[in-house]
Amino acid sequence: MLKLFMDTNLYNIETINDSNFEIRLSDKLHPVFKAHFPNNPILPGFVFLHICESVLNVVMAEIVRAKFISFAKPCDILTLNISQKEDKTHAEFTCKDKKICTLIFKGEELE
Repeated sequence: MLKLFMDTNLYNIETINDSNFEIRLSDKLHPVFKAHFPNNPILPGFVFLHICESVLNVVMAEIVRAKFISFAKPCDILTLNISQKEDKTHAEFTCKDKKICTLIFKGEELE
């Protein structure tokens, strides 16, 4: 499996416990926010996937479901809750108790 490199200055991850994490997004001056979208910066959907891979040290082998409910903006503080159900990982991102994104995927551990 191939793990893609990404500029991690876009976010910082703090571990709360084994299944909960706090993600602090950078400000609007980060190139990702400048490109997506000028004058209305939001976090691109693929970054949620990358955060999950980084937290779990896996690559996504299969995305079962990805639902983007709301936007994450520069400087937001997101909470990520991870749970396992059978062979699938469930991830839920929230910001100020508002659901932002839910993901269900199968991951493969990195060697």
